Amino acid sequence: MTSLRERKKEATRDALRHAAVTLYREHGPQAVTVEDICAKAGVSARTFFNYFETKDEAALFLDVSTEQLRRRIIDRPAPESPLQALRAVFAARLEQVAQSDIFRERTLLLRERPELVPRMTHTNRAFEAAVVAGLAARTGLPDDDIYVRTTAAAAFAAHRTAVTCWQPGEDPGLVTLLHQALDVLERGFTPSRPG
Repeated sequence: MTSLRERKKEATRDALRHAAVTLYREHGPQAVTVEDICAKAGVSARTFFNYFETKDEAALFLDVSTEQLRRRIIDRPAPESPLQALRAVFAARLEQVAQSDIFRERTLLLRERPELVPRMTHTNRAFEAAVVAGLAARTGLPDDDIYVRTTAAAAFAAHRTAVTCWQPGEDPGLVTLLHQALDVLERGFTPSRPG
């Protein structure tokens, strides 16, 4: 169970993120300052820098515990194939983040301002590296094995495609889209046939 202090810290982090994303959407990233974000969130600049290094980090980057992600992949039941394990881990993660107003707003921000997408390269690399590490540990293969790298890259692309195709508040939901994208991989990229 999380302590009151930890809950307060998480609430402050969320308030700063929400303020940053909202202001980016309303005014554009160039027009927003750290001071603007702090004023909207009701905190000091010193508090801001306890949580984030830059305004982009507050607006664009999600907390992805790479160690937790790696561990979840490893800890999936042994009979699952690597792709089934990734499906379960990714689905659980997306089910959680799809409930977040910040995630929905950030998704819309990135669609409205695609020039921001390259700024997320570091986060995406860390996420994919955690998947590689989890698959390597799960299969007993080295991190640079072609199977590990290809499976991780394909599953990560399916994850990214699900988020790209998702329309917040509409069907199909984010997790359904993830399953559809991973089904494409499991069918060997053979198109599904209607009926």
